[in-house]
Order: sequence, then structure tokens, then C-alpha cells
Amino acid sequence: MRFSEDSSPHTQVLLAFSNQLNYAESRLTQLESCRCERTCSANGVVYRDKELWVEPENCRNCGCMNGVVECRRIFCPPANCSEDSLSVHVEGTCCKKCRPKCTYMAQTLSEGQRLLTKRCTECKNGMMVRVTENCPELNCTLKEQILPENRCCNICKGYDFCAEGLICGENSECKNRNTRAECECKSGFASIHGDSTYCEDIDECVTQMHYCQANTACVNLLGSHRCDCLPGFIRVDDYSCTEHDECASGQSSCDDNAICTNTIRGHLCSCKPGYVGNGSICTAFCEEGCRSGGTCVSPNTCVCPSGFTGLHCETDIDECAEVLIQCHIHSRCVNLPGWYHCECRNGFHDNGSYLIDGSSCIDIDECATQTHTCWNDSVCVNLPGGFDCMCTSGPACSGDCLYEEGLKHNGQKWNHSLDHCSLCSCKDGRTFCMRRECHCADPETDLFCCPECDSRKSSQCLHQSGHILYRSRDSWIYSCQQCRCLEGKVDCWPLACPVLACKYSALVEGECCPHCVTDPCLADNIANDIRQTCQDPAGITRLSSATWPMPGSPCTTCKCKVTATTHILPDTDTHTQNAYTHRST
Repeated sequence: MRFSEDSSPHTQVLLAFSNQLNYAESRLTQLESCRCERTCSANGVVYRDKELWVEPENCRNCGCMNGVVECRRIFCPPANCSEDSLSVHVEGTCCKKCRPKCTYMAQTLSEGQRLLTKRCTECKNGMMVRVTENCPELNCTLKEQILPENRCCNICKGYDFCAEGLICGENSECKNRNTRAECECKSGFASIHGDSTYCEDIDECVTQMHYCQANTACVNLLGSHRCDCLPGFIRVDDYSCTEHDECASGQSSCDDNAICTNTIRGHLCSCKPGYVGNGSICTAFCEEGCRSGGTCVSPNTCVCPSGFTGLHCETDIDECAEVLIQCHIHSRCVNLPGWYHCECRNGFHDNGSYLIDGSSCIDIDECATQTHTCWNDSVCVNLPGGFDCMCTSGPACSGDCLYEEGLKHNGQKWNHSLDHCSLCSCKDGRTFCMRRECHCADPETDLFCCPECDSRKSSQCLHQSGHILYRSRDSWIYSCQQCRCLEGKVDCWPLACPVLACKYSALVEGECCPHCVTDPCLADNIANDIRQTCQDPAGITRLSSATWPMPGSPCTTCKCKVTATTHILPDTDTHTQNAYTHRST
């Protein structure tokens, strides 16, 4: 497009727009001619598209395909070794190489393999030569040691031979055997020329090793196969297809564990792998059977009855050892085939109810049933589950002691149940209890039991007079009160005077409790004292401590007693205030 120089302003705008279009068209042309190449990155290296490389450490051929790394195991052709050589793995290579072999005592060994006869020999350059090998010390017993193939030193059972780096092909895997490691083809693959190091796919379709039924086409897969329905047919299951699906419509007589195949005239029932029968009835098959009354519920799968376990129900469950059962304390658990029993312990017998947990086991009273062995000079004492002979001497004596309805053995020592500061012991049938000895030099001494060892000032107490210092748990008498120091605090209570079994008593000055006297003139409390009387409501004078029935109320008894002693004036005689009391009977 061309415009004249004298064009109008409108023409100038069109010219500028045309130039922009031409520039954009040239940019698009450049972009169409640009090709972006995809690359791949592996192990820190960038590879171009369709570039190939080898990973020797993994024995794989790899390539970059449209930006994605694809690797496959290196294919190793047969070694085709001569008669005087063997194909063996060589360190640093992926495929087996031919190496000289050795023949010794009908055994064939490859280069580097060893044989232990009287001495250790090794195959080198086609000849057996003696070598010296220092065997390492093993961390297992001699019975747990084995001699691997082609070696001179023992190893422990369970050794991982595959960990030594045996190289197997892409479709095989290393397997530990008893004395060596070997390659084994994976499922769906077979060895090439009898060497399981290299395995190739099994074409189940060609070899007729598939389960594809009518109206299907077998399609081989790597390590497996697939059954595809023919055009116009519908799938019934993984192995069969049908035009008229009688199986899916529920019109078949096939067992749930059978494969239903539609035919021109109807359908066909055949038991699935692992089941046996005519197709209408299919029963699970366990090759080694189910023991102990177990039931085969699916191929090689047993459901065990209660009390048994294991793949074939061959193992009895020891309910006692696995602490699955809690028998009563008076019984013990006895394991039985598939079951258990709580049996009464020695010294106990069942009360006749025979409870399963053994709680019906009761103690046998050997003393009452005369089944003990005590001599005549001893006394039979029944104990839970046994008995004891209590005596101090004699051939059948144990010298044990009865203590708080329990038994302590002769020579046994124990803490007093009510006073932990006292120690009790049993000696020749007698119980002795005494306070523990206090050793103040021992830092572990119990200060509660040994307050005299408490030297802390915070635990001491000051006497009310302020002149005497007492230790914790010390006691004293002050103003007719019993006082005691306990962890720095003083506690006092009224002094309890003993009851006197005498007719006359007197209180000595300076003492708190009265004592008995024989002279009634010295007594402070005299029964029927003629010097102390009471006057009843009828005006009758009664002696001290005298009793009489209340007139008009025979069920009420009155008594004359001294109620208090009062000093009227200084330097005068002491007078007694008397009164009578009454009580109903």
C-alpha cells in the first residue's frame, strides 16, 4: 500500500497503522521459524532430546524422549562360553563374562570361588590353589553357623547374601537361599537359556497359559496378560465376555466362587482357581488342609476354631502363657488343646459349683479335716491354702507366730502396724516388740522416732518458767497438766489421775493426784464421814455418802455427797458445803 506525500491527515493515520501491521507480521514470521528443543536432566547432567546414555552403576540404557527420561535394563545376550570356562559376574560389568573354570572332586567352580577340604583352596586361572584365609569371629553359636557354597569360612544362619551385590536382570530379582544367593525370574517371566539372571516375558496368549474364555481376545502384557472382549460383546468378568449375558441377569446356576461363561445354548460354570467342584457347587481348596477342626473358607485360607491359630490351625493358643485368662487367686491356669482350665491350687478344693474362673475354689481346713501333720505337742492353725503347727519345741514345730490374724515365720522381723517406731520379731512361737534403737550419728535416723536426735532449734520448746529447754517429743508436768513438745510447739492437757481402790485418800501439798491413807483423820475424802452430813427435804440428817429412797417416789434414789470445800476467812477452819442429789432408777 502506497500513499502520496500530499495526502490528508486521515491518510497519514492509515499510513502509520499500515506500518505497525507490517512490523507485527514480520515478528510472527520469526516466531514460526523458532523451534524450542526439550531437554532432560539426570544425575546433574543435561541431555538433549533423543540423546542416549548408559548408567553403568544401575546397568541401564537411558534416553531423553520429549523431555522425559526413559531407562531400561541393559539386555545381556548369552555368554556362549567354551567347555573350559563358565559365565560369571565380573565386578564393574553388567553382563556375565566367560572365565576359566576349575573341576575338583566332581565339583565345578568358577574363577575366585573357594572350597574347604583339609585346607582352603581357590580357583585361579583354571587351577585350584591353596590360600590362607583368617575367618572372622561370629556372633552366634556353632549350631547356628553354616558353610556357604564356594567359601572357606562359616557364617551365621540368616545371612543376607543378596546384600553382597548379586546383579540380576531387569525381570529377575535376588533371592536368599540357605547357603547362597541366586536370581529368580519375576512372576510372568521365564529364564533365558536356563539362566534366571536374565528373564524374558512369557507370552501367555501363545503358550495357552491364560484364562481368557470365549468371545475374548488374549492380549499379552509385560509379565501378564489381558482378556479383551470381541467387537459386539460385553464384559462379564476379567476373563469372559458375552452377547446375551445370562450370568449377569441372574439366570445362571453357578456358585459364587465359579466363573460363569455364556455359550450359544446358555452358559457354563467352572470353579475359579483355588476352588473345586462342578461349577454349581465350588468349595475352597486348601492344599495342606485345615487341622484342629479348622474350616477352609478360601484358597489356602483356614478359619481356626477358638483356641487355635496358624496358617493351617496347627498351633494351640496357650491362653495361660499369653495372659489372656485371669484365674481366681485360689486357682491356677492349666492350658488344654484349644482351651484352658482354672485348677484349684494345693490346699484348696472346689465347692461344687465349678465356676470357669476358679472362684469356686475354697480353702481346705486341714485342722478340721484332720489332714494335717502336726504332732501332739503342737496346735494346728489353719491358713489360706495350708496350715501351720504352733508350738515352741518339737520335731514338727515351725516356731511361727500368729500376729493380727496373720502368720509370721520364725525369725521374721516387721514394723509394728500401729507404731512404725517399734520393731517386732517372731522367735520360737513368741512375738516380741520393742522401740527401735536411736543412733543420732546416723544421718538417716528417723527424727519422729528419735526426737532426742533432733538438734534443730526450731524443734525445741521452752518450759513455761522460761528456764528449761526441751527437745521434740519430750514431756513434763506443769500446774497439774501433762505437757509435751512436738516440733517446736507445746501442747498441754489435764493430768489424768488413777482411780484409787481404797477407802481413804488424801492430797499432799505440792502434788496433783491423791493417794491412799489408812488414818481417816488424815483423809480428804471419807465414806460415811460423821463430820460431814446432809439434811434431806424431810429434815432428816444424812451422813456423807449415805443413800435413801425419796419419799413418795420409790424409783428415785438420793445420795449425800461433798460438793466443794470453801475457806470462809483466813486463819479459820475449813468448812464443807454439803448437798444431796437424787437419780431415778
